[in-house]
Amino acid sequence: MVTRKEVALRAGVSVSVVSRAMNNSGYVEAEKKKRILAIAEELGYYPHPVAEALQKRRTKQILFFCKDLKNSFYIDMYRGMVEAAGKRDYMVVFNGSMDFEKIRNAMIDGIIMPNEGITQHYLDTVGRNYRLPVVSASYGNAEGFSRAVPRVEIDMVRVMELAVRALRENGHRRIALGMPYPFSSMDARRLSFCSLMKEVYGDRLKEYYIGVYREDMAGDSRILSFLEDERREDGMQLMEEDFFGKGELAARLFAERRLDATAVVAFNDEFALGMCKAFHSMGLRVPEDVSVIGFDGITMSRYCVPVLTTVVQPSEQISLQSIELLVRQIEHGAPAQTITLQPELQQGESVRAI
Repeated sequence: MVTRKEVALRAGVSVSVVSRAMNNSGYVEAEKKKRILAIAEELGYYPHPVAEALQKRRTKQILFFCKDLKNSFYIDMYRGMVEAAGKRDYMVVFNGSMDFEKIRNAMIDGIIMPNEGITQHYLDTVGRNYRLPVVSASYGNAEGFSRAVPRVEIDMVRVMELAVRALRENGHRRIALGMPYPFSSMDARRLSFCSLMKEVYGDRLKEYYIGVYREDMAGDSRILSFLEDERREDGMQLMEEDFFGKGELAARLFAERRLDATAVVAFNDEFALGMCKAFHSMGLRVPEDVSVIGFDGITMSRYCVPVLTTVVQPSEQISLQSIELLVRQIEHGAPAQTITLQPELQQGESVRAI
């Protein structure tokens, strides 16, 4: 295997001059650089990427630390990151487990976390002593990080406002909320929904909350059976969440409660699509019998029947801004900042006027 030293000997220069010529990292006379590159090509010398990374302490690799490989929204985010990072000459690698210890062995320059909960869990564990640059996607949840972390945040209050307004403008007054979390959850979506609908339901508000979760479903063997494989450690879920399956269960609970609601706001698009499938299997038509609106704007929401009405959280912009914030940290040590992105309504066919 040809080494940089052999190239230097043939060219009659020092190894450091060869390094500068090969890496474009310092001044080398034009003719000398041309000769060095020609000799390197003649000898078949190419810089070893691992050796280069160790020398520069820079790998040009970013880790998207995301366990949920079934979640279409995260897959859309990853596609956006790959494109945005490529324009900055970085590569994005994907981690599909919750084993934070593996980060110690990864050759990466920084990490993008998919949400606030996983970010804080990282900071409380491996991140206490392993201070790689980190950026977190954020969804308006009240998570106080133990150190300053840049965020790309979606205004989830605005998301819920757009969803409820779209339904009200179509004549819906009785609206339910389908969620994979308990009613006690501090999730921004639930808090915003309760704030908007409190005046309508008063003390009956919880009746219109369809929670597919152990705390709300203690007496329902179907739900407990479905959730029995959800292993948790220190409050963090270790396995992928089946939002589609939970949406199906939420639809059945909605029908069994015989609510007078004419529409449902779903936790996300996969949850909404699961509800639509279950409603169809029960003989309930969407949107003729019940309207459904989702959150996310994932790619598949445009190709289902009926086409899903949803509030788009711009995954492409989340990805772009996350990469920009992280690269600024890596290359310039930029301070933490929060960028807030605004959602927009994507009209589909799953909401009807009444």
